[in-house]
Amino acid sequence: MWKKVESENYIFNFLNGSIAEKEINEIILCQEGCFKYITNVLQTNFKGKIEYYLCETAKQVGELYGDNEPCNGFARLPNKIYAVYNNDIKCIGFHEDAHIISYGINIPNSAAIREGLSMFFDRKWHGLSNLDWVQFYVNENEYISIVDMIEDETFYNIDCNISYPIMGAFTEYLILRHGIEKYKKFYSFKEIKEGFLNVFGHDIEVFEKQFKEYMSLVGISEELLTLMKKLK
Repeated sequence: MWKKVESENYIFNFLNGSIAEKEINEIILCQEGCFKYITNVLQTNFKGKIEYYLCETAKQVGELYGDNEPCNGFARLPNKIYAVYNNDIKCIGFHEDAHIISYGINIPNSAAIREGLSMFFDRKWHGLSNLDWVQFYVNENEYISIVDMIEDETFYNIDCNISYPIMGAFTEYLILRHGIEKYKKFYSFKEIKEGFLNVFGHDIEVFEKQFKEYMSLVGISEELLTLMKKLK
Protein backbone atom coordinates (compact mmCIF):
# COMPACT_ATOMS: atom_id res chain seq x y z
CA MET A 1 0.00 0.00 0.00
CA TRP A 2 1.30 3.43 -0.96
CA LYS A 3 1.65 6.13 1.66
CA LYS A 4 2.10 9.85 1.04
CA VAL A 5 3.98 12.69 2.77
CA GLU A 6 4.17 16.31 1.61
CA SER A 7 6.88 18.88 2.23
CA GLU A 8 7.32 22.46 1.06
CA ASN A 9 8.12 21.61 -2.57
CA TYR A 10 7.45 17.87 -2.82
CA ILE A 11 4.92 15.08 -2.56
CA PHE A 12 6.57 11.75 -1.68
CA ASN A 13 4.84 8.42 -2.34
CA PHE A 14 6.36 5.27 -0.83
CA LEU A 15 5.33 1.76 0.12
CA ASN A 16 4.27 0.86 3.62
CA GLY A 17 7.20 -0.66 5.53
CA SER A 18 9.77 0.31 2.89
CA ILE A 19 13.27 1.72 3.43
CA ALA A 20 11.94 4.98 1.98
CA GLU A 21 9.30 5.17 4.71
CA LYS A 22 11.93 4.67 7.42
CA GLU A 23 14.20 7.33 5.92
CA ILE A 24 11.60 9.79 4.64
CA ASN A 25 12.80 12.66 6.86
CA GLU A 26 16.33 12.38 5.46
CA ILE A 27 14.91 12.16 1.92
CA ILE A 28 12.88 15.33 2.46
CA LEU A 29 15.93 17.23 3.74
CA CYS A 30 17.99 16.08 0.75
CA GLN A 31 15.45 16.93 -1.92
CA GLU A 32 14.42 20.28 -0.45
CA GLY A 33 18.11 21.25 -0.44
CA CYS A 34 18.51 20.12 -4.05
CA PHE A 35 15.38 21.99 -5.08
CA LYS A 36 16.54 25.26 -3.55
CA TYR A 37 20.00 24.96 -5.08
CA ILE A 38 18.77 24.14 -8.61
CA THR A 39 16.18 26.95 -8.64
CA ASN A 40 18.75 29.41 -7.28
CA VAL A 41 21.35 28.50 -9.91
CA LEU A 42 18.86 28.52 -12.78
CA GLN A 43 17.16 31.62 -11.34
CA THR A 44 13.77 30.16 -12.07
CA ASN A 45 10.51 29.47 -10.26
CA PHE A 46 8.77 26.12 -10.20
CA LYS A 47 5.01 26.17 -9.88
CA GLY A 48 3.41 23.43 -7.82
CA LYS A 49 5.23 20.50 -6.25
CA ILE A 50 7.44 17.72 -7.59
CA GLU A 51 5.84 14.33 -6.95
CA TYR A 52 8.18 11.41 -6.18
CA TYR A 53 7.32 7.71 -6.38
CA LEU A 54 10.00 5.98 -4.32
CA CYS A 55 10.07 2.40 -5.60
CA GLU A 56 11.78 -0.69 -4.23
CA THR A 57 13.08 -2.02 -7.58
CA ALA A 58 14.03 -0.85 -11.07
CA LYS A 59 11.31 -3.13 -12.43
CA GLN A 60 8.71 -1.30 -10.37
CA VAL A 61 9.96 2.04 -11.71
CA GLY A 62 9.42 0.80 -15.28
CA GLU A 63 5.96 -0.47 -14.46
CA LEU A 64 4.86 2.80 -12.88
CA TYR A 65 6.45 4.90 -15.60
CA GLY A 66 4.53 2.83 -18.16
CA ASP A 67 7.15 1.44 -20.53
CA ASN A 68 8.02 -1.64 -18.44
CA GLU A 69 11.74 -0.95 -18.96
CA PRO A 70 13.64 -1.42 -15.67
CA CYS A 71 15.37 1.80 -14.67
CA ASN A 72 16.70 3.44 -11.51
CA GLY A 73 15.10 6.81 -12.21
CA PHE A 74 12.76 8.59 -14.65
CA ALA A 75 11.38 12.11 -14.80
CA ARG A 76 8.03 12.75 -16.48
CA LEU A 77 6.41 16.07 -17.25
CA PRO A 78 4.96 18.01 -15.71
CA ASN A 79 6.14 17.07 -12.22
CA LYS A 80 6.60 13.33 -11.60
CA ILE A 81 9.75 11.38 -10.73
CA TYR A 82 9.96 7.60 -10.39
CA ALA A 83 13.05 6.43 -8.50
CA VAL A 84 14.51 3.34 -6.86
CA TYR A 85 15.11 3.67 -3.14
CA ASN A 86 16.35 0.60 -1.26
CA ASN A 87 19.34 -0.50 0.81
CA ASP A 88 21.65 -0.65 -2.21
CA ILE A 89 20.33 2.06 -4.54
CA LYS A 90 19.10 5.46 -3.41
CA CYS A 91 18.24 7.28 -6.62
CA ILE A 92 17.57 10.70 -5.15
CA GLY A 93 19.51 13.95 -5.30
CA PHE A 94 19.88 16.52 -8.05
CA HIS A 95 19.53 14.62 -11.31
CA GLU A 96 15.86 13.98 -11.98
CA ASP A 97 14.83 17.18 -10.20
CA ALA A 98 17.11 19.18 -12.50
CA HIS A 99 15.29 17.66 -15.48
CA ILE A 100 11.85 18.64 -14.19
CA ILE A 101 12.90 22.14 -13.13
CA SER A 102 14.92 22.92 -16.27
CA TYR A 103 12.04 21.82 -18.50
CA GLY A 104 10.32 24.97 -17.29
CA ILE A 105 12.91 26.84 -19.39
CA ASN A 106 12.78 24.54 -22.42
CA ILE A 107 13.22 20.96 -23.59
CA PRO A 108 16.06 21.04 -26.15
CA ASN A 109 15.94 18.51 -28.98
CA SER A 110 19.07 16.76 -27.70
CA ALA A 111 19.17 14.22 -24.87
CA ALA A 112 22.89 14.90 -24.48
CA ILE A 113 22.27 18.55 -23.64
CA ARG A 114 19.43 17.70 -21.26
CA GLU A 115 21.47 15.05 -19.46
CA GLY A 116 24.49 17.32 -19.43
CA LEU A 117 22.64 19.93 -17.39
CA SER A 118 21.46 17.33 -14.87
CA MET A 119 25.00 15.95 -14.62
CA PHE A 120 26.29 19.49 -14.08
CA PHE A 121 24.23 19.55 -10.89
CA ASP A 122 25.27 16.01 -9.91
CA ARG A 123 28.95 16.95 -10.31
CA LYS A 124 29.98 13.31 -9.83
CA TRP A 125 29.56 9.89 -11.39
CA HIS A 126 30.16 6.90 -9.13
CA GLY A 127 31.74 9.17 -6.55
CA LEU A 128 34.31 10.81 -8.85
CA SER A 129 34.02 14.15 -10.62
CA ASN A 130 32.79 14.47 -14.19
CA LEU A 131 36.09 16.15 -15.06
CA ASP A 132 38.09 13.18 -13.76
CA TRP A 133 36.03 10.80 -15.88
CA VAL A 134 36.64 12.88 -19.01
CA GLN A 135 40.38 12.78 -18.37
CA PHE A 136 40.16 9.03 -17.82
CA TYR A 137 38.33 8.39 -21.09
CA VAL A 138 40.73 10.61 -23.02
CA ASN A 139 43.65 8.70 -21.50
CA GLU A 140 42.04 5.36 -22.35
CA ASN A 141 41.15 6.47 -25.90
CA GLU A 142 37.46 6.00 -25.09
CA TYR A 143 36.41 9.64 -25.30
CA ILE A 144 33.31 10.12 -27.47
CA SER A 145 32.90 13.34 -29.44
CA ILE A 146 30.30 15.78 -28.12
CA VAL A 147 29.60 16.78 -31.72
CA ASP A 148 28.44 13.22 -32.30
CA MET A 149 26.61 12.84 -29.00
CA ILE A 150 24.28 15.80 -29.49
CA GLU A 151 22.53 13.57 -32.03
CA ASP A 152 20.10 11.32 -30.16
CA GLU A 153 20.75 8.34 -32.43
CA THR A 154 24.38 8.37 -31.29
CA PHE A 155 23.80 9.37 -27.68
CA TYR A 156 21.34 6.58 -26.90
CA ASN A 157 23.78 3.97 -28.24
CA ILE A 158 26.66 5.02 -25.98
CA ASP A 159 27.31 3.62 -22.52
CA CYS A 160 25.97 6.19 -20.04
CA ASN A 161 29.12 5.67 -17.96
CA ILE A 162 30.91 7.50 -20.76
CA SER A 163 28.29 9.88 -22.16
CA TYR A 164 26.86 11.29 -18.92
CA PRO A 165 30.07 12.53 -17.25
CA ILE A 166 31.44 13.90 -20.54
CA MET A 167 28.30 15.95 -21.11
CA GLY A 168 28.25 17.04 -17.46
CA ALA A 169 31.82 18.32 -17.66
CA PHE A 170 31.15 20.07 -20.97
CA THR A 171 28.07 21.77 -19.50
CA GLU A 172 30.11 22.94 -16.53
CA TYR A 173 32.71 24.34 -18.93
CA LEU A 174 30.07 26.32 -20.84
CA ILE A 175 28.40 27.69 -17.71
CA LEU A 176 31.64 28.72 -16.02
CA ARG A 177 32.95 30.30 -19.20
CA HIS A 178 29.82 32.15 -20.32
CA GLY A 179 27.67 32.49 -17.19
CA ILE A 180 24.30 31.03 -16.30
CA GLU A 181 22.20 33.67 -18.08
CA LYS A 182 23.88 33.06 -21.41
CA TYR A 183 23.65 29.30 -20.90
CA LYS A 184 19.92 29.59 -20.17
CA LYS A 185 19.49 31.56 -23.38
CA PHE A 186 21.29 28.76 -25.23
CA TYR A 187 19.14 26.14 -23.45
CA SER A 188 16.02 27.92 -24.65
CA PHE A 189 16.79 26.90 -28.26
CA LYS A 190 15.18 23.68 -29.49
CA GLU A 191 17.87 23.15 -32.11
CA ILE A 192 21.27 22.86 -30.44
CA LYS A 193 23.49 23.83 -33.38
CA GLU A 194 21.37 26.94 -33.90
CA GLY A 195 21.72 27.75 -30.20
CA PHE A 196 25.51 27.55 -30.29
CA LEU A 197 25.74 29.91 -33.26
CA ASN A 198 23.17 32.42 -32.02
CA VAL A 199 24.20 32.58 -28.36
CA PHE A 200 27.90 31.65 -28.25
CA GLY A 201 28.86 32.81 -31.73
CA HIS A 202 30.60 29.62 -32.87
CA ASP A 203 29.82 26.10 -34.04
CA ILE A 204 29.85 23.36 -31.41
CA GLU A 205 33.00 21.97 -33.05
CA VAL A 206 34.90 25.08 -31.91
CA PHE A 207 33.74 24.70 -28.33
CA GLU A 208 34.56 21.01 -28.18
CA LYS A 209 38.10 21.77 -29.39
CA GLN A 210 38.47 24.45 -26.70
CA PHE A 211 36.96 22.13 -24.08
CA LYS A 212 39.49 19.41 -24.86
CA GLU A 213 42.32 21.96 -24.72
CA TYR A 214 41.05 23.02 -21.29
CA MET A 215 40.88 19.40 -20.14
CA SER A 216 44.50 18.87 -21.17
CA LEU A 217 45.48 21.63 -18.73
CA VAL A 218 43.62 20.11 -15.79
CA GLY A 219 45.47 16.78 -15.78
CA ILE A 220 44.92 13.66 -13.71
CA SER A 221 47.24 11.68 -11.43
CA GLU A 222 48.46 8.18 -12.18
CA GLU A 223 47.04 7.04 -8.83
CA LEU A 224 43.56 8.21 -9.80
CA LEU A 225 43.83 6.63 -13.24
CA THR A 226 44.67 3.31 -11.62
CA LEU A 227 41.73 3.59 -9.25
CA MET A 228 39.32 4.45 -12.07
CA LYS A 229 40.44 1.44 -14.11
CA LYS A 230 39.33 -0.72 -11.17
CA LEU A 231 36.00 1.10 -10.90
CA LYS A 232 35.20 0.90 -14.59
